[in-house]
Amino acid sequence: MRNLLAFTLLLSSIIASAQIKEGAKVVDLSLSYSNANGSDFFFIQPLIGFGTSENEVVYAGISYSHQKNDFGGGTNKSNFTSFIIGYEQFIELNPKVYFSPFISGSYGFGKSEGSGTESDQNGFSFSLRPRLHYFMNSKWSVVASVGVIQYTRQVAKNAFGESTSDVFSMNLNSTNVFFGIRLNLNN
Repeated sequence: MRNLLAFTLLLSSIIASAQIKEGAKVVDLSLSYSNANGSDFFFIQPLIGFGTSENEVVYAGISYSHQKNDFGGGTNKSNFTSFIIGYEQFIELNPKVYFSPFISGSYGFGKSEGSGTESDQNGFSFSLRPRLHYFMNSKWSVVASVGVIQYTRQVAKNAFGESTSDVFSMNLNSTNVFFGIRLNLNN
């Protein structure tokens, strides 16, 4: 992953000023992977965005996450798929670098298993992720996001009944570091 990021930044030496215009269509792909201390985490999120006015984009997309933890001889696994809508407003730091708060809402479903129990899960969340965009040229940009402020409500059903959890969180841990590539289809 580091080599891909270094290669992408090296390619970005061919730079042109860019910004999102009204009516723009963008494809945004974010990925995250971590493997530490017996825990694997993978996340992918393709989004399609539409410029609603200058430097503002609304998104629709889907995400998939897989997590596996091996602790004390037991293994816990979960798979979760979400449908996402989002909004982003770009704030120019210089002609090549933009900051944006990415606000999104999602509804998802999935399964988890561990300790001999399998659970069906569904839930929704609202989140705010700070993102930094580096425009390599008028078509391509690299996107980085670290951290999240999030509210999540999740319902799990298993053989023992149903449980609901409400969580408000704010963190900067390694499962919330995302790198992505954005393609602007209009320029």
